[in-house]
Amino acid sequence: MDLGIKGRVAIVTGGSRGIGRETARQFLEEGARVMISGRNAETLEKTRADLAKQTGGDIKCVVADMVKEADIKKLVDETVRQFGTVDILINNAGQMYSGRYAVMTDEGLKEQLETKLFGFMRAIRLVYPIMKAKKWGRIINTIGGAGKEPDPYMFGSGITNSALLNITKSLSTEFGEDGVHVNAICPGWVDTNLWQRNAQGLKAELNAKDEAEARKLAARRNALNRFGKPEELANAIVFLCSERASYITGVSLNLDGGRLKGLW
Repeated sequence: MDLGIKGRVAIVTGGSRGIGRETARQFLEEGARVMISGRNAETLEKTRADLAKQTGGDIKCVVADMVKEADIKKLVDETVRQFGTVDILINNAGQMYSGRYAVMTDEGLKEQLETKLFGFMRAIRLVYPIMKAKKWGRIINTIGGAGKEPDPYMFGSGITNSALLNITKSLSTEFGEDGVHVNAICPGWVDTNLWQRNAQGLKAELNAKDEAEARKLAARRNALNRFGKPEELANAIVFLCSERASYITGVSLNLDGGRLKGLW
């Protein structure tokens, strides 16, 4: 299936690993031009070089911390300088702020909000005028199921994610007449380094004897009884950015193997 995005320019934040890396790879295979960002220069450049060799596509990179407003501006400015425009924004950089209320700190919540809530909004604010002028754009926010279904263990992430779901729906209405689609994906447990960084906390939460048991118990919470793969989430992201999804906006798509049980 031709997704109709050949030649489009995509920014993928958090693009050096996991879901972001796989999303960048699939964009390149569709003929899009890609700018990836991340905080670690060495990892970012290695990913850029690997994906360029693997796909033969046009990919650049910019070191950027999405907590820093100046870095976000640098990312967008450099994309326009290198490629001339921005058609697609994948707000993927972020973290999962897990743990119950008793262990949540003001500092931890502030970092979560700065990275995801304000980081996403600042990036959108910069790319939207470019997309509006062309009457075409795609914005995807990587959020999470805790914004839809409160979980005491995901208290911090739930606060942020609920706000991002509201932003996604609100901006889809505001930007729709300009041909700019705004959608979100809500991942469940996925095989990325994010799982590794939270494995100890989940082990304690699930009263598991080791990380392997914690993983098994976590997987059992969804209908497919397994973790997702980065490429499975990237499949959906790239589709939502395509011409094949030309009548889809304001959607928050659960990519969690059936974990969330709500009807809406």
